[in-house]
Amino acid sequence: MQKIMKRMLSALLVLALSVSMLTACGKKADDADNIETTPAGQTDVKNDSGSESTGNDSQEATPTVAEEPAMDLGGMEIIVGDWWSPQETPEPKNQKEEDTLAYRNEFMKKYNFSIKQIAITDWGGMQELFTTSVMAEDPAAHIFLLEQAWTAQPLANGLLYDLATLDNFDFTEDKWNHNLIKMMTYGNSIYGMASGLSEPRLGVFWNKRLFKEAGLDPDLPYDLQARGEWTLEKYEEICKALTRDTNNDGTIDTYAFANFSVMAIKGAMTIYGSRFINKDANGKFVNDTKKPEFLEAAQWAVDMVKKGYEMPQPEGSNWDWFYAAFHDAKTAMIWDEQYCVSRWADMTDDWGFVMLPRKDESTPYREYFKDNVVVMPGIYDKETAEKIAFAYNLFTNPTPGYEDDTEAWKEDYYPKFRDERAVDETLVKMLVDSSTEVIEEYQPFVYGTDPGPDFLWEVYGLGKTPAEKLEEMTTKWDTAIEEANK
Repeated sequence: MQKIMKRMLSALLVLALSVSMLTACGKKADDADNIETTPAGQTDVKNDSGSESTGNDSQEATPTVAEEPAMDLGGMEIIVGDWWSPQETPEPKNQKEEDTLAYRNEFMKKYNFSIKQIAITDWGGMQELFTTSVMAEDPAAHIFLLEQAWTAQPLANGLLYDLATLDNFDFTEDKWNHNLIKMMTYGNSIYGMASGLSEPRLGVFWNKRLFKEAGLDPDLPYDLQARGEWTLEKYEEICKALTRDTNNDGTIDTYAFANFSVMAIKGAMTIYGSRFINKDANGKFVNDTKKPEFLEAAQWAVDMVKKGYEMPQPEGSNWDWFYAAFHDAKTAMIWDEQYCVSRWADMTDDWGFVMLPRKDESTPYREYFKDNVVVMPGIYDKETAEKIAFAYNLFTNPTPGYEDDTEAWKEDYYPKFRDERAVDETLVKMLVDSSTEVIEEYQPFVYGTDPGPDFLWEVYGLGKTPAEKLEEMTTKWDTAIEEANK
């Protein structure tokens, strides 16, 4: 029995070695086994192995540290508000969703709160709802998801909570979207966050049948991308082949592309590594339209239109005519964001999706960054804000057992595309390939700047040259940037 008790106390004896050596000087070794260490009146003590020891040969047990009581949120019902989520939690569709639901139910019960993400309005009403409800000190949600451009004015008016002051957020953790947090950092303050992978953005959709009819391999863009040869030079070669007079009547019947002006010039800027507004080393906004690559990018986009590769807008058509043009196979390509897959769901022809081309083989593939911003209203006291942060931190944690599942995100995308290469090759390059350069655009955070009317629409419509329009807008934008920096 003495040997069993010695093993149980070995850790304690090591820690107290220096003291025990002093007190044991001159005593017999066996004395240590005869010291009364059991509280008075205690005769039966369970040791680590579960066997009983009597009071005669028991040793002083190491004090058991009581488990720290769980945080009690007092039954708070926390709402994460967006403009798309259902009002009730959907039934799980697979094992991971079942496990996630069980995990969330477990921590909500343990910490006495509930949390759910629901639509609190539609897209058109979200910006106003945030501002009016927060200013009335009656927020429509505890946590809001906003588009980047919707944060500029609330930030200027002090309506956003400084998340960097909350102990229950650790933004060094891998789960957070560090691009977004970087963009929402001002000095030592952080006013917005996001978790998980970014949403994939701008790329090139193409019609495989029209490629084949033009004598091109239907999967050519995939193959060029895989070999690192998907460049502006190759893109223009393909545009020439796709712009065709199919019946030799002197009129072009099929065009290479039709693009929304915003996507066309924004895409060109991304390819050239340019942006409208950036931040300098001191965290101040700067006007990046003054750099030469900005003008080069816009001029390239305009030149592609002038060369006749783009389908002219049909007379009397709506502003978004280019979507129907691609859907109905009048154009072979369109530049747009990944979410447009829903527009092509019922297309007769098969289609694919690749990243924007590289400028040349010496430059990287580039993707511009844009994600919704998660914010907390700035009206809460510190205690309430910490409770909300505690809950949202748990809500965004990876489900236990799935922390290392780096492929799980693909499952949501496969059903949206016509082939797996769009996910396994294109989206992988967009989302997880470290060689892809991310272009962070700060223009949405500068109130008073609007790329559409200020530059894009008239330039892409060939109403004015990029240089002319840039000269017109510079003073206005410099003033807005100066105000934002205050």
